[in-house]
Amino acid sequence: MHQPANPPESAPEDASKPQPLGQRLIEAGVLTKRQLDLALRHQKREGGRLGEVLAELGIVRSNVISSYLAEETSTDFVEVRQFKPNKELRRLIPQPIARRYSALPLNVQEDVLTVALGDPFNVVATDMLEQITGMTIKVVTASKDDITLCLDRLYAEGDQIEESIDTIMEESAEKARSAAEAGKEQAVGGDEGIVELVHQLLSRAIEDGASDIHFNPEEKALALRVRIDGILQQDVMLPKKIQPPVIARLKIMAELNVAETRIPQDGRSGIRIGQREISLRVSTLPTVWGENVVLRVLDPSALDLGLKDMGFRPQLYEQLVEVIYKPNGVVLVTGPTGSGKSTTLYAILGELNKPEVSIFTLEDPVEYRLSMIRQTQINSKVGMTFNTGLRALLRQDPEIILVGETRDQETAELMIRAALTGHLVFTTLHTNDSAGCIPRLIDMGVEPYLLPSCLQGALAQRLARRICKNCKEEERDPEQVFRALGLEPPSDKPLKLFYGKGCDRCRGTGYKGRVGIHELMVFDERFYEPICNRAESSTYVELARERGFLTMFEDGIIKVLDGHTTVKEVLRVTRDH
Repeated sequence: MHQPANPPESAPEDASKPQPLGQRLIEAGVLTKRQLDLALRHQKREGGRLGEVLAELGIVRSNVISSYLAEETSTDFVEVRQFKPNKELRRLIPQPIARRYSALPLNVQEDVLTVALGDPFNVVATDMLEQITGMTIKVVTASKDDITLCLDRLYAEGDQIEESIDTIMEESAEKARSAAEAGKEQAVGGDEGIVELVHQLLSRAIEDGASDIHFNPEEKALALRVRIDGILQQDVMLPKKIQPPVIARLKIMAELNVAETRIPQDGRSGIRIGQREISLRVSTLPTVWGENVVLRVLDPSALDLGLKDMGFRPQLYEQLVEVIYKPNGVVLVTGPTGSGKSTTLYAILGELNKPEVSIFTLEDPVEYRLSMIRQTQINSKVGMTFNTGLRALLRQDPEIILVGETRDQETAELMIRAALTGHLVFTTLHTNDSAGCIPRLIDMGVEPYLLPSCLQGALAQRLARRICKNCKEEERDPEQVFRALGLEPPSDKPLKLFYGKGCDRCRGTGYKGRVGIHELMVFDERFYEPICNRAESSTYVELARERGFLTMFEDGIIKVLDGHTTVKEVLRVTRDH
């Protein structure tokens, strides 16, 4: 039989061919082989793309996957959440098409339309967009979740609140006249009109970034105020006549007793804005002018922030990562209400959250649901307190424990005991700074000699408003800014300051968004004797400074010089420090 003289060798592997997404994530240390196998089995059962499955299971954040998809397709990865939606581009792509393909139009230059796609591999989407727009499509990649958020903003209806109020009042007047002629009483406003008005009010506040929405009854009006970037701002004044149905609608949404107006009530509700489900925590309080209602906005998109996104200085970030990866001990996060403690703790848990790690939390209340983490709601009415929950939790084989707040001696002692028996415990305290946590724990009744063996670190933080990027300008006389506030200008860095002059995007405030200001005290053997001798807080600060410790004010000034915020804003949030 004839044999070929030189049998063909096997074809070499194409080095230019991109590796599968799963393999690339493994090599980058983002994914383990076991996690990939788990996701592939789930994909086989339920269908869908691997990236979507990984995000759905909470194994890898969607924006991380999107950045790798961008690499594979040689497109730019864009953080679209930072973009202000260009309403002029709505006419180019119909909303159903934009949502079907997760396609967000960003800008037009000549005949080229830049579009962010959640799936940059989708050539059908690109072809469809070219046919519809008649333009060349430049594709960039973005997280599908972020695109959905931006599409909600882009295709939101215009501001029709005043029109809705006028319509309700006109309809009420007409019905009142008809009722009077018939000799009957008539309630104010139709149900549909009130439902639509409340939805408009809540939607606009949430899209503007409100963390709390206040419905405040006054003598002659119902005032709506919104807390944006930590500052309470006046929004609209609603006619007193429509106060009862508006308050009733809010109570119905939260499944509260509409007929009961004499006692405070608490409940939960939700609102759908575009494709997003936003949770609301609702609280009512009787006042002399009617029931006051405050809604706390719980936006799940806040969980998309990773530890690297929290605004830590590089040196502080490295120290914090070293502290949170300790095998055991107590890590404290301190600060007043609204200083971002919960967001930081969720980001830390997100960093540590892996299938091979057992994580439990005790929270009051549980505001956000976290994948692969066992979360328990505190309910003191039935005896489920922090210390009761912690005792039970220690029998659940935990490795990492989050105690939402350490409020009393029993909880503090149980937390210390858990740390001494090999657990890593995270908790919050209400102290002004990181050094104050030691005297606070001792005042609670914890024996001083127990603390040096278990305390790993204390992170204190505040949230300062960030200068609006749209109206940001440079200060002409930066030295005068410091002197006007009674401060000495720093001499170790170039003095360049910025401010926001105010625009539509920031409601004329000059600020849009917030930046974290932090201080981290890392405890070591040098603290043992001062803690046992019940030293003053200043002693701990002096020891920490030997290892590069900076106070929140000093950290804030660094962020001022980096152009993130203003000196006045840093003073506002650190004046008690």
